[in-house]
Amino acid sequence: MSVQLKLFIFSFATSLAGAAAAANTITFNGEVTDQTCQVEINGSSAPVVILDSVPVSALSAPGMVAGATPFTLKLTNCVAPATGSESFQALFQAVNATSNGNLPNAAAGGAQGVSLQLLDAVGGNPVRLTSGSPAKGGSIVLQSGQTSASRDFAIQYYSESAAVSTGMVSGSVTYTVRYE
Repeated sequence: MSVQLKLFIFSFATSLAGAAAAANTITFNGEVTDQTCQVEINGSSAPVVILDSVPVSALSAPGMVAGATPFTLKLTNCVAPATGSESFQALFQAVNATSNGNLPNAAAGGAQGVSLQLLDAVGGNPVRLTSGSPAKGGSIVLQSGQTSASRDFAIQYYSESAAVSTGMVSGSVTYTVRYE
C-alpha cells in the first residue's frame, strides 16, 4: 500500500470522528507527492508483533516497564533522491489511549492494570499517544540514490497501576508515514 493511500485512509478515519459533530459534512484530506514508497513492518504489510511474556512481579508499581520488543518500519520501492536526502515522518494514533499516552489492553478477559507503551527507538523515549491526533514517532531518512530506508521502534508493557493481574495483553495502533 503506498504512503499516499495510507495517509488517505488515516485522514478519512480521523475525519469520521469529527463528522458526528458537523452534521451533513464529510471532510476528505490527502496529499499528492512525487514519492511513492511501500511500507512494511518487520517485513510484512500485515504485521503482528509478538512480545515476550513477562512476570507480573516486573510490573508491581505504577510506571514500571518490562519486555521491550523491537520492530522495524521499513520503506521500500521509493523513488531514489538524486541528491541530498528525503525525510519521512512516522505518525502513530491510538483509538482509546490511556491517560499515560499508551495503548490500552484490548484482550478480552486479559491482564488488568497494564498497557502497551510505544518507544521511538529501541531503548528510546515513549511516544505519547492521544486518541484525537497522531503523535510523531520519528523520522525515517532516505539517502541520495537509495530506494529503501528503515527505523527501529519498540513496544513494551507498562504498569498503569499497582494491581496488575496476569492474562493476555493486546493492543493496536494506526500508523502512517508522511513525506516531508
